[in-house]
Amino acid sequence: MTRIALVSVTLNAVNPMTRYFQEKNPEWKIRNYLDSYLLDKVKEEGGINDSSMKRMFDMLATACEDGAEGVLLTCTIFSPYAELFSRLLSKPVICPDQAMLRQVAAREGKTAILCTFSGTVEITRNMYFSCCRELGREETVDMVVLSDAYEAISRGDGKTFDRIIQEKIEVLDGQYDQIVLAQISMARAVEGIKTSHARVYTSPDSAYQALKEAVGGNR
Repeated sequence: MTRIALVSVTLNAVNPMTRYFQEKNPEWKIRNYLDSYLLDKVKEEGGINDSSMKRMFDMLATACEDGAEGVLLTCTIFSPYAELFSRLLSKPVICPDQAMLRQVAAREGKTAILCTFSGTVEITRNMYFSCCRELGREETVDMVVLSDAYEAISRGDGKTFDRIIQEKIEVLDGQYDQIVLAQISMARAVEGIKTSHARVYTSPDSAYQALKEAVGGNR
């Protein structure tokens, strides 16, 4: 049985990702590592510093020490460091949004990326542009921040969170060829939703494929 670690800073990412993996591959044993204060800490301190980096690295190192064969880092704000973490640790560290953004960058057309947390906007845009440069694509994207959705999920109002995302997708459909939901927690909002033109991207499937490849398929 392949042991997979999910390292997260919010329970909103833990549940949908765990459920998705269990449905896709029951042979995977999922272990969760959660520091629910870390996101607030980064917000309060105006970005990642030595203290917040140490907390994240400690979780990742513990996951590897506990026997994980692959680690999924679900937090967007730490995604730019995934490759560095992989080099420092004994097991591959995968970030779901980077795998997804690479897929989107390979497609033609106009792209919008939806975020619920403003602190992820610059990071996500930079990762997307990096993928565009690798593929020789034009570096252009529209970033859309749904701060009211973030406020809703922060107070435990999942229905309002989902509705805000769904309504924004309906507004943007037809204006864009690709609509990207930046955070894992947003994926559940598109279950059953149909668009007339735009293709909607969520990170769980991209994360699964990248992690599956990293740990050697269905071992």
